[in-house]
Amino acid sequence: MKTGGKPIAGKIRDFFSRIRTVLLFSYSVTILLSIAIVGTVSFSISSSTIKDRVESANLQIVRQIENNLNNDFRSKRNLLLAPYYDQEYIDGINAYPEMTDQEKFRYQQKLENLFLKSFNATPIRGFIRFQIYYRTGELLAASDDYKPWTPVQVRNSDWFLRTAAKDGEVYFNGPSSGDGTTDAADTAYSSSILIRDFSSPERFIVVRVEYGDDLFRAIGQNDDLSAGSRILVLDERNALVYDSSGAAVRMPDERLLNRLDGAEGKFWTEGETDEQFVSYIASTSTGWKVVLVTPRRDIVGPLDNIKTTVIATALLAFALTFMISVLFGRRITQPILALYKNVNRIKRGDFSERAPVKRNDEIGLIAANFNAMQDELQQLIEHKYVNQIKLREVELAMLYSQINPHFLYNTLDIIRAMADYHKVEEIGEMAQALADMFRYNTRGRDEVVTLQEELDQIEAYMKIQSIRFEDKIAWEVDVEERLYNFPILKMTLQPLVENAVFHGLERKRGKGTIRISAAAEGDRFVLSVSDDGVGMSEGRLAELRAKLKQSLHREEEVVSVAEGGIGIRNVYSRYAIRFGDRLAFAVDSRKGTGTLVTIGLPAEDAGFAVRTGIEKKSRNVQQIGSKS
Repeated sequence: MKTGGKPIAGKIRDFFSRIRTVLLFSYSVTILLSIAIVGTVSFSISSSTIKDRVESANLQIVRQIENNLNNDFRSKRNLLLAPYYDQEYIDGINAYPEMTDQEKFRYQQKLENLFLKSFNATPIRGFIRFQIYYRTGELLAASDDYKPWTPVQVRNSDWFLRTAAKDGEVYFNGPSSGDGTTDAADTAYSSSILIRDFSSPERFIVVRVEYGDDLFRAIGQNDDLSAGSRILVLDERNALVYDSSGAAVRMPDERLLNRLDGAEGKFWTEGETDEQFVSYIASTSTGWKVVLVTPRRDIVGPLDNIKTTVIATALLAFALTFMISVLFGRRITQPILALYKNVNRIKRGDFSERAPVKRNDEIGLIAANFNAMQDELQQLIEHKYVNQIKLREVELAMLYSQINPHFLYNTLDIIRAMADYHKVEEIGEMAQALADMFRYNTRGRDEVVTLQEELDQIEAYMKIQSIRFEDKIAWEVDVEERLYNFPILKMTLQPLVENAVFHGLERKRGKGTIRISAAAEGDRFVLSVSDDGVGMSEGRLAELRAKLKQSLHREEEVVSVAEGGIGIRNVYSRYAIRFGDRLAFAVDSRKGTGTLVTIGLPAEDAGFAVRTGIEKKSRNVQQIGSKS
């Protein structure tokens, strides 16, 4: 889908590439990330601290509750031991089966009075009733008329059997159910003990006392528990004795019960609706467990204020950041847009206006430097660069119609000397070669020729040099077959070969070789001319390289033909004008070793399609000066 001729995706991409948008998003993201990181760390630390404190406090609470229960259970245990303080009651237990009915009645009354005095003298919280049974399940005495069980039910009940198994230790039990006996609805738990004479273990009584939940309802009231916290009291078999939630008696979750396996502990577990923290401790005297269950929401609830504060701060910071970034973005981007408009005017060739400089910051400095650059550029274009280009065009035109005077004078001297000695054949060869060279240089106005045509020109040039230097100079060509038709600029090789002859091999003692090679390397055409002549010093090489790197339009002087301008610099300049930065031009030389000039051209731009599968072809080495 397009809007106004430009795709929506392009408009969105342009919008997000603007400096003002980048600044807006960078400021906003930075602030938001900072607040998010600080808030997250603060929330995490606060959450961890609160959790640690609550976990520690909950464990302290259950320890205190367990201690209070132990104290209460110990006092209730002491009340059950009253018969041991008077031997008469122990003797009555041993003699009870042989007593008459009247003696049994009197003994039962004594037992009832004993425990009535004990429980009335010391008020016991939650006391409901006591009952005294003989080993056969017969009810001997009771504090009230509640008598729901038969002797058979009593002696077969779970609580009776467990009390007998305790053999003198108090057994605390939750509400009885499922064993043929059922406590009253208001009975929360009971304590019972077996009392006997150690000399007659088969004769004993069991005293059982029932209590309400007054003790349990009082625990935890002063401990500042959360509204959702729940206190559970479990007997030694993990059966529920008390639940502070006030709901109907129900067993805790099985997963929770399975983890209550130590003397004390704390852990997190899944609840019905939320994760919950559980801390518990087991009583050393009864084996009962006090369990405190606190929902996670009650623990981390105070952290909601922190979370709300962080979110509100983030939103406020985002709003402030947005306004600040808009103001700062406009202050930064407006002068940049003004510079952009000036660049566009320069692009169209309009140098009349300058960028306004109203600031002293970096952007103001950029605008001032831009104006200075614009002034300099205008001056270069109007006074120097245009003239430089025109001079270079004239220079190139002269290359096609003139030849190095030094070379021409030497050639004519040789012809004159040979004429003196009447060497007619060599005079003919030299004249033919010289004619071929003049014909090549003066024909048409074509600037681009093939590599083959340039090599033919070099062959004529080297034929003349062979007559002059006889067998001193050899030359060889190593060119891939497919490259002979590669287009290059006219008069590319002749200046380089001439430099190799006069500055490299002419000064060398003994024989020397010039090597011309061409190859396709990837997507480039590489042409090189090398010699094993005297080479040049590092200083001269550095000077030559610096001159090649110098921008064309900044040259102070133009190398002319009359001053020997058809050299390395002129070849470089002609290719640099055409290819610019895509040209690879290198000069390497070492004193006493020789010189290598390499030209790398982009093959596609030169109009050459590389073909593969064709073998190289190397020309035979020719010894210059060998006479036919």
